[in-house]
Amino acid sequence: MARLLLPTDLSDNALNAAVYGIRLMGAEQGHFTLLHTFLVPPFSPAADLSLDVATVEAAQEGLTRFTARLRDAVHLGGALVDHRVEHGELPNVVDRLVGELGIDLVVMGTQGASGLEEALLGTNAADVIRRSQAPVLAVPAQAGYRDPRRIVVADDGGPLGPDTVGPLLNIARWHRAELTIVRGVPEGVDAATLPPSPLDDLMGAVPRSMHYLSEENLVTALNDLVDQLEADLLVLTHRHRTLWSDLFHRSTTAHMAMHTRVPMLVLEQALKP
Repeated sequence: MARLLLPTDLSDNALNAAVYGIRLMGAEQGHFTLLHTFLVPPFSPAADLSLDVATVEAAQEGLTRFTARLRDAVHLGGALVDHRVEHGELPNVVDRLVGELGIDLVVMGTQGASGLEEALLGTNAADVIRRSQAPVLAVPAQAGYRDPRRIVVADDGGPLGPDTVGPLLNIARWHRAELTIVRGVPEGVDAATLPPSPLDDLMGAVPRSMHYLSEENLVTALNDLVDQLEADLLVLTHRHRTLWSDLFHRSTTAHMAMHTRVPMLVLEQALKP
């Protein structure tokens, strides 16, 4: 049974992301928690209290309507759907609830047509990805759902544990997807001399192929490959300061050049698997 956390601002974009995540992971016997967070600007204590109550009531009403829209948009079968209104910064609340509720996957929508760029650099999504102890699925606003048949996986060659790749393995098996594992090759290095990918031992019988990209202009090359293969899902691993995790620390969006149309699954790997 998948336990999903679905942060929402009650927008169409958030609804699209929720539907995508539920269909990707499967609705039957799932447990889906809708989350809306809010902040109250500093006023006098009395004003704070009345505003706080009014904000919570409005959010609860909005979540009730959002839940009804979600049920209209996707068949939930026997799934359990609940919702929470929490005061605080979204990344902090998500980080806490992931531990409290035993969340398997956080699903968030990203704004506009910039897809990966927004997912990595947008304030809320980027902070959630950096801090979450659970994997995060970032869904571009324009991404309509289709079963993933081709999944591009960016492999930095670092260690991976079974728990980290578990969500990817489940998705690939469930949807009978084929993986393209992408590795960056430093200038002057023969790809044949690179050590085996740790994914070879972890992905079992899932069909897969290897693809090598020069580390020069790596982000652009990865984006081009996703488009060329007509991939349905891009997978990255978030860890401390590696080739791919550098994407999460860049501050200049002009250098990202990422306008991918596909959702992105970010796996979370501790320093030691």
